[in-house]
Order: sequence, then C-alpha cells, then structure tokens
Amino acid sequence: MHFINRFALMLFLSLGTTAMAEPAPFVCVHEKDHLPALDPLADSWYREAAALAKPGTRRPWARIVELYGKAVERDHWKAMHNLAALYRTGWPGSIEQDRQKSLDLYQRMIDLGVPQGFYNMAAMIGNKAGVRNPATDGLTFLDKAARMGNPAALTELGKLYIYYGKKEDLGLQYTRCAAEQGYGLANYELALYYEILKSNYPIALQHYQVALSQGYDGAAFYMKRVFDKKTRPHTAMWYAPDEIQDRIYKDYYQKLLKDPNLRFPTLMKDHPLPPHPTQGYDAERPDWKPEHARP
Repeated sequence: MHFINRFALMLFLSLGTTAMAEPAPFVCVHEKDHLPALDPLADSWYREAAALAKPGTRRPWARIVELYGKAVERDHWKAMHNLAALYRTGWPGSIEQDRQKSLDLYQRMIDLGVPQGFYNMAAMIGNKAGVRNPATDGLTFLDKAARMGNPAALTELGKLYIYYGKKEDLGLQYTRCAAEQGYGLANYELALYYEILKSNYPIALQHYQVALSQGYDGAAFYMKRVFDKKTRPHTAMWYAPDEIQDRIYKDYYQKLLKDPNLRFPTLMKDHPLPPHPTQGYDAERPDWKPEHARP
C-alpha cells in the first residue's frame, strides 16, 4: 500500500509545528509482541489460500476467497489483510471491488489490536477511500501503528522526520526499529540516507546488502549494478568494478525475480563486501571493520 507516502507527507507538512512538533518519547517495540495468536484451523485455511494465490499460477479465485473467508470467521488477521486487499483492488478475476468491505475488515483488525490494521486504515485514509476526517485521522492511525511496532508505519514516519520534520535522530530511531525487525525497505531507506545525506558509501552499501538479504527487490536491483564495469562511477558510489561480485549479485537479483519470497539470512557472512577504495568500511571510522569483513 505504497500510496500512503504522498498522503502522509502532505498531511505532515500541513500540520507544521502543531500536532507533530513534539511527538511523545519514542520507544522501539516489535510488532510480534502485539499480534494475537492465530487459530490453527484458520491458519491452515489461510496457508492453503495463500499458496493458491501465488503469482505465476492458475489461481482459483473462488476457492481462495472461500478459504480466506472461513479463516476470517475465526479471527485470522492475516486472512483479513489479504481478503481486504482483494476487495480494495478488485484484482482481475478475483472479486468485485468493494472498499467498504475492505474498511470493515481493517476495522476488525483494529478491534483485535493488530498493528497492521492501523497502518492499513491510514493507507485507506490517504487514498480517500470512503473514510471521513482524513485531516485529523490519518497520522493518528499511522502513529498508532508505529508505536505498536509496525515496520511499514515506522519506516514512513522515519522518513518524514528525517527529511521534512527536522528531527533526524528521531527519524533514524523509527527507521532502525523497523530495520531490526527484518523489514527490507527500512534498511533500503537507511542505505539511501547514508548514501545521499552522509556520503558514507560503505555504510550505505552494507545497508543495501542487508536489505537484499531481507528480500527487498529495490536493493537487489541496486546491488546488481554496483560492481558492474558498465555502471558509472558515481552511480556505483565509486566502488571498483569486480567481476566476481558482479556475478554474485546479478544471480541474487534473478533469484528474487523468480521468487519474491526468498530471503538470504547468511548473505553477509557468505559474501563479505570489499572495503571502499577511499573510505574503507566506514567513512567516519577508518580503522573499523564489520564482523564479516574480508581477511
């Protein structure tokens, strides 16, 4: 639900120095600690539906919707999330678009105390999808989701504080809290921060690599170009071309294209990054080496 970005930015800026000027002290919590237990039978239906709905397969939508619906009846919040997405988009051949049913499912998630429900509702507000009072409710839902540890909400607010709220340290706390939960987009945003704002290229590349290990395709696309001899030096952050590294990351990129659900938790250990030609492993700490540095 990436359309929340523009909405959150406009609302954040419109509030100026009022409602979001003095946020409550931030405490990093993890989303898993706020998730209700899943009914085993409902979870089996959910898993069957999710397997049938995989891209690249002949998806029997009637059966998928039936299975999600049965799981929803037993308060399976993941099934609510997926079924609501089908109602929201009216995915071709799946189900008739019905945003009110999406809203009802997101509200049910909220009633169960699921952080993703608050984030989803904020996104619906951002899209003006049948929700009243967007000027007062949008960031309220987004902030609630973040304070319950939702990685997507943490990353959104982190970006807003870093780039627009003049609270860089607070924004980094939000983003790092999401990153440590295995959220690839958060590590990708940290990579952009260190590349663009800090010009600390080795730390940026380390975050790109972690984001790739967490399955974020944008990081995979970036990494496959860093060591390519055809890439312009500034685009490669002035890393030297390296045929071996180039083949490695092109291979990871292709793997993610074939299966976006893949994760590579041992990537950093299996393929330690080379030091930057001028900045070493950290522009601010010339003598520092990461845990998995090359010998």
